[in-house]
Amino acid sequence: MNWPAKITELMRLKAQIDHLDVDHIFPHTLPSVAATPDRLAAYEEHTGLNLDQGHRSFLAAADGWSAFFETQDLLSVEQLASGEHRDLFTAWIDTAPPQARAQGYSSRTLFPIAVDLDMPFHAAMPVMDARVASQVLSLDATGIIETFDSFEAYFDGMIAYTRRTLVDFEMGKYRL
Repeated sequence: MNWPAKITELMRLKAQIDHLDVDHIFPHTLPSVAATPDRLAAYEEHTGLNLDQGHRSFLAAADGWSAFFETQDLLSVEQLASGEHRDLFTAWIDTAPPQARAQGYSSRTLFPIAVDLDMPFHAAMPVMDARVASQVLSLDATGIIETFDSFEAYFDGMIAYTRRTLVDFEMGKYRL
């Protein structure tokens, strides 16, 4: 994946939305500076997890992104390890949604990669035998709302959703 090109594409779309978002509905943010290879290796060694290579390569290009999609934050290496985002996801997935629990998912079997602190809208990757699988599950209060085959497909999906949000702004649908 050419992360600089994909990141630039999403930044351009978000800048267009920001120009039209006169009511400041969605924060306009930029991705964080890349995580170093040493930081990524230290995270894997400390947690005993092997990150998915697609997600790992993204973190090597951008170490997280606040308000990556609307108000959902794409987690940095530090946020993946601990903190408010991780705690919120853990509490949420262990008490909701029935569909996810019925499929055997819990805070032990899901690795959160994107968390919204304001609403139950998250993305996580299954964990099996200390390996983070490439699949990404998009979750809300009803359970699993979408499944992506890879982190790259998830990122492309968020670009597509952001493009649709831009069209909605252009049509005047996002006015307070």
